[in-house]
Amino acid sequence: MLPKSTQEKLNNEINQTCEELKIPGMALTIYQHGDSIYENYYGYRNMKEGLPVTKDTIFGLASITKSLTCLMVMKLEEEGRLHSSDKVTEWLPNLKLPREDYLKQLEIRHLMSHTSGLPGLPSIHHARMKSIRKDPDGDFLFGKWQEEESSAIQTADELIEQISRMDFALSGPPGTVFNYSNEGYGMLQKIIELASGMTFIDYVERKLFSLLRLKNSFFLTESIINKENVTELYAYQEKHSGIFHSPVWWDVGAIYTNGSWKASADDVMKYAELLRLNGRIQGQSLISEDKLEKMTSSAFSLPNGGDYGFGIEINSIGEYTRFGHGGSIKGVSSNFQIIKEKGISASILINMADVPAEKILVSALHILLGISAENPFKKDDVLSGKTLNLNLFSGRYQSGEGNKASISIQDDLLYLNRNEQITCFYPISENDFIAETGERIYFAKNGDCVHSVLVGKRVLEKME
Repeated sequence: MLPKSTQEKLNNEINQTCEELKIPGMALTIYQHGDSIYENYYGYRNMKEGLPVTKDTIFGLASITKSLTCLMVMKLEEEGRLHSSDKVTEWLPNLKLPREDYLKQLEIRHLMSHTSGLPGLPSIHHARMKSIRKDPDGDFLFGKWQEEESSAIQTADELIEQISRMDFALSGPPGTVFNYSNEGYGMLQKIIELASGMTFIDYVERKLFSLLRLKNSFFLTESIINKENVTELYAYQEKHSGIFHSPVWWDVGAIYTNGSWKASADDVMKYAELLRLNGRIQGQSLISEDKLEKMTSSAFSLPNGGDYGFGIEINSIGEYTRFGHGGSIKGVSSNFQIIKEKGISASILINMADVPAEKILVSALHILLGISAENPFKKDDVLSGKTLNLNLFSGRYQSGEGNKASISIQDDLLYLNRNEQITCFYPISENDFIAETGERIYFAKNGDCVHSVLVGKRVLEKME
């Protein structure tokens, strides 16, 4: 039971944040040692009809799905059907990459940890093409398509075939460079299906959903159309001046492994508790502790902060370790976090994109734990702008996935422009820059030549 003062502080901060960000509806839930200690169901699943959010309201989860995908790979490893160190070519012999020597080194674990060497690619967007083109708001929310109709794909097989035909530069040998890759997770679907002898959806339902008794978990939009307690989708208007109802869900064809899970807060918390309890739930073991430990341990340390396991992001919170994953796509901002040392699992589901779900949830956890959020920005760590030739970093950056940014130098300061949002970053090493918010970006160089920047978890290549 939370002290009344803590509960009031949580309510005040979260509700105020929701109002400021114009959030239509949100479900935020925190468990400790298996018991619910805080729940906040804010706003509406349907604003027009005034229908409230509840613990059973079905939201999109987006990339939270990646943790589930990796859990299924670890389950297959436990069953002896594959190993995470298997060469990808053993399972996908038709896959071709621009460098055969790198392809021969590529292992399943590299796909799971986003260290395959794949750069940003457009193929998952090509799988979304059908949904986006059906959406009256598609051009506004995603941007107008530049690709031909013939580039559209639907299946994991078509994804692999399309990537095999593409001409692109790999970021580096497998295991050496981190770049968030939805395409890599699309490949994992095919591997899971080959190893299990089932469709991905059937395998998940048999090995996870049915055993956890998840009653509101689905992958197909058609599965939720006639459900009563499903959220509507909303989006920000231009420059976040307001919000509007935008009802069309964006599917990824028949590729489900990178972000298609849809579920209620109640189901997400059952899943989070499974991870917190080392694979055990209600006295039975769904997966061994050592496989979960492998999945939730660091596989790669990002140069701009944090670690990544297998479909799991790992960070600190005070003196403790937290792990989880987030997601964002049209109509979805989501995140879950687990702090094993304190017996805590928590999740936040929001029915609109571009909302800082992780920041809101982690802020709530700071209040709950009674610890102050530390900002890693320290003025004493900042190098003098005149120490570096900042002009080396200026220019346009872009990935094949469509992410864009530009960097300019003014008064010996570096400014990053993303979608008309401009942030000043200060150098703390020759490659590493930090903003006053604590966000970091990392530049990669060949000698004195800057060739890319890591923004968030995506590498953007320098175009000019």
